[in-house]
Amino acid sequence: MKIHHLGIVTNDVPGTLLAMGLTQDDISETVFDPVQKNNLHFINLPENNLWLELVEPMAEDASTAKFAKKHGVGLHHLGMVSDDLNASESLYSDMPFAFTLGRYHIDVDSFGGKISTLFVAFKGLIVEFVKVD
Repeated sequence: MKIHHLGIVTNDVPGTLLAMGLTQDDISETVFDPVQKNNLHFINLPENNLWLELVEPMAEDASTAKFAKKHGVGLHHLGMVSDDLNASESLYSDMPFAFTLGRYHIDVDSFGGKISTLFVAFKGLIVEFVKVD
C-alpha cells in the first residue's frame, strides 16, 4: 500500500503552516467540501512523494469541528491509494473495532481530478482510501 497524504485538521491554517515551515504559497489548491463543510488545503511535498491535506472546519457541524475544538491542530487521518474502494472496505469488514465512516466524491485537481474516497476507522485510527475516478 502507498501512503498518499496526511490529513491534518486545523482551526489555524496560518499557524499550522508556520509550525511546519511552510507558507501560504505552498498551498497548491483549496477546495470547499460542501458535504463535510470543510475547506481542504492541499500541499505537495515532492521530496517525500507525499501530500498534506489541511482540513479546516467551516461550520459548527462540519465533519471535523469536534476534532478541531478538542485538539486545535492534529493528525486526523492517513490517506492511502486504492484502486478498488470495495476491496479496501472489505479489509475492515470482519475486523473487530472497525467500521466505515463514509464515502465521498469530490473534484480535487491536485489529486488528479474527480476522486472517490472511503473513510474507515479502526479503534482511534482513521484511514481514507483515495481512488482517482
